[in-house]
Amino acid sequence: MSIVLTPDLSKAARRELTLTQTNVIAETGIQAYKLKQFEAGRFRPDLASLKKLTDFYESQGIDFEKLDAHAAGTLPAVERETLAKRGLTAHGKPGFLISDDVDQERMDSVLERMEENDQRVFELIAQEHTTNLFGGASDETEKAMRELFGRLAENHLLFRFLQGKGLVTEAKDKPSTIGDHLANWAKDSPLYDVLTLSDEASGLDDLEG
Repeated sequence: MSIVLTPDLSKAARRELTLTQTNVIAETGIQAYKLKQFEAGRFRPDLASLKKLTDFYESQGIDFEKLDAHAAGTLPAVERETLAKRGLTAHGKPGFLISDDVDQERMDSVLERMEENDQRVFELIAQEHTTNLFGGASDETEKAMRELFGRLAENHLLFRFLQGKGLVTEAKDKPSTIGDHLANWAKDSPLYDVLTLSDEASGLDDLEG
């Protein structure tokens, strides 16, 4: 019987081989965010990536049937049916819901950008706070803080986009709402074209869900 790789099995296999996530990513060539988000229980990679991981572990001598790991839980069928009616699919553990309207290519692009933002956030929060001659935050510190909050805000927009609740409409030369200012700010994102929705297609009227 073929093994269905789960986050717990992947982590257990790595530990058995004393490998880090970076080691596995380098050996298999899969995208970094896929392994990291998968093992965190937030995302389930495509079948090709799962097979690549499984084949790699087995090639290193891992016997999954003997590996002491517990399979990750799955949603009951009734809950999956409820989500399907809302156009959502559970990936990995309950809680990370991705709209069926988001295709694989856009999902990959968004998750890669979120991983890039996360890495930069960790770099920024480790930076030393410096002051100016008057004791206030230096220009360098203020610049780092603006970038930090910008990265965090962008990840929120990307996450909501994955859930089918886009918040970014097309940028306008003459803003008439706060949302227009948000759209103008988001223009600096490399994924602006992905995030941008028409006013009619945005999820602004469905934020309660």
